[in-house]
Amino acid sequence: GLERMQEQNLQSLDEVMQHATGITVQPYQLLTTAYYSRGFKVDSFEQDGVPVLMGNMAAAPQDMAVYERVEILRGANGLLHGAGNPAATVNLVRKRPQRAFEFSGTASAGSWDRYRAEADLGGPLNDSGSVRGRIVGAYEDRGYFYDVADQQSALFYGIGEVDLSPRTVLSAGLQHQRIRSTTNMAGVPRYKDGGDIGLPRSTYLDAAWDRFNWNTTRVFADLEHGFGQGCTAKISANYLTADSNLKYAGAYGAIDRETGLGSRLMGGAYKFDNTQASIDAYVSGPVQWFGRRHELLLGGNAQRTTSEQYTGMLIPALNVPVDVFDWDPRGVPEPGVGPYASPGETRLKQQGIYAMGRFSLADPLTLVLGGRMSWWNQSAPSARQRIDPEFTPYGGLIVDMDSQWSLYGSYAQVFQPQSQLTRDGKPLDPVTGTNYEAGIKGELMDGALNVSLALFQIQQKNRAQQDPDWPCVGNNCYYISGGQVRSRGFEAEASGQVAPHWTVAAGYTFNTSKYVSDSVSNGQPYASFTPKHIFRLWTNYALPVMERRLSVGGGVQMQSGYSTVSGPVTLRQGGYTLVDLRMAYRLDKHLTAALNVNNLFDRRYYQSLSGTAWNNRYGEPRNVMLTLRAQY
Repeated sequence: GLERMQEQNLQSLDEVMQHATGITVQPYQLLTTAYYSRGFKVDSFEQDGVPVLMGNMAAAPQDMAVYERVEILRGANGLLHGAGNPAATVNLVRKRPQRAFEFSGTASAGSWDRYRAEADLGGPLNDSGSVRGRIVGAYEDRGYFYDVADQQSALFYGIGEVDLSPRTVLSAGLQHQRIRSTTNMAGVPRYKDGGDIGLPRSTYLDAAWDRFNWNTTRVFADLEHGFGQGCTAKISANYLTADSNLKYAGAYGAIDRETGLGSRLMGGAYKFDNTQASIDAYVSGPVQWFGRRHELLLGGNAQRTTSEQYTGMLIPALNVPVDVFDWDPRGVPEPGVGPYASPGETRLKQQGIYAMGRFSLADPLTLVLGGRMSWWNQSAPSARQRIDPEFTPYGGLIVDMDSQWSLYGSYAQVFQPQSQLTRDGKPLDPVTGTNYEAGIKGELMDGALNVSLALFQIQQKNRAQQDPDWPCVGNNCYYISGGQVRSRGFEAEASGQVAPHWTVAAGYTFNTSKYVSDSVSNGQPYASFTPKHIFRLWTNYALPVMERRLSVGGGVQMQSGYSTVSGPVTLRQGGYTLVDLRMAYRLDKHLTAALNVNNLFDRRYYQSLSGTAWNNRYGEPRNVMLTLRAQY
């Protein structure tokens, strides 16, 4: 929630996900950051429960100033999304107008010239409070631990709410973000044998004229009506328009141990345009059957996205050898860009209807049953594909053992279309992802502390695999379905108050995955970059001195080693532990000063490994940030 994001100083979705239970963050995948849960890529995102386009190719970084909290539903979510991976759904819950006047402002300064200011103002706009508004503004100017790169981002968010009647609320808002950055596409390469070159973490192997710029605008509205007796109906709409442009030159190529050579400058220029329109409507409420109360939900949603990528050639073309041990980012003159061209627009339409019921079978026993019918239709410049209708079921059983503890088991499914073609030139049927989960949940300390333990198994079936009857010719391969991967593990979590003035958020994940059936990779690990063990902890305590004005916080991020296969070699990163600290002092009832120190012991590690040629990313060295927060 908001309190934890403030305590840990988490300003972006990337930072939030790095501290979330069991999530693996992989920067610079498809020109954005990819998140993985239980070995699978997260591709289902929502804002206020409405499926939206996020995390796609060249998607903009997400600033957290707009959001109250981030909810992560792990496993398959075939109910609202239909299509996707059985990884997790990330729901970003926006800040809403308050019924009483509130203002907060923060100013922060930290390592590598990171400066940030934020203001958040909201409250009633008329005497009765039936019209309310809230505006949030944020500006950040930051450098990074590697040389040259920087980023300036400006964010505006405004939302209004009107009570049309005592039971009907209409809200609408706008979110606009503008980012101008000097990017670092190259990361660092490895030796040809996969060995670590040991370059300083400050290494920047791009050209100083690199840029990556984003403009993102979202408008949204929802109408909610309560019929009484717990029955509600809601309709929500969300529209996005986003564009970005990228121009870069970075060192590419594995390094020869003897000569120190092998890297050359590679570059390009691209523009991306995206639009997304989503609508979701549902009605939910209780029904009485056989003398018992049950909950029903019935809804439908639709999403339309368009995306287009334009490519421009650098003129003159870059053909510069790079000495990675002695590189001058300012030594390469900036080339021009030829005309931009695109193969055309990719349009995706998906819609579905969904229903779910929570049926009270007996006092301790609840049966949850649901499903979704999905229609999926994509037209790309090179191919059209449609899947309809696809049914994804959902089921669960909950046993309330007492007022604090409950046991549950669940089954959920999701499907993922595939673009690979068979020998006959037909696309393969969709992959089906099935999530089995069983666990126990507890509400302790009068509901102040939530604990849970979950066992899970995810199976992805019908995956594309190379056709063994027709060997690949170059990059031209034929495929058959029938491939299968399996991910297994368990997750333990605790969050809330363990005592007055003492909060904790902890999570441990154990996860293994493998190819159960594949014509090339049979029996091998599936997501080897996902550590087997991930433990994350954050705790904060207001000390019983000075009227509890002084508080201390601490965090630990521990994970076991991971590896990435790159051609004939395997790149490895051993296990590591990072320690974060915070100290805060409340100067008066409005003003608090806090100091955050991340990676206290300055542990050197790779956050992600991609291959011997480039895009291996160091984790952040030790850094500090001082924040002053005012609240009225």
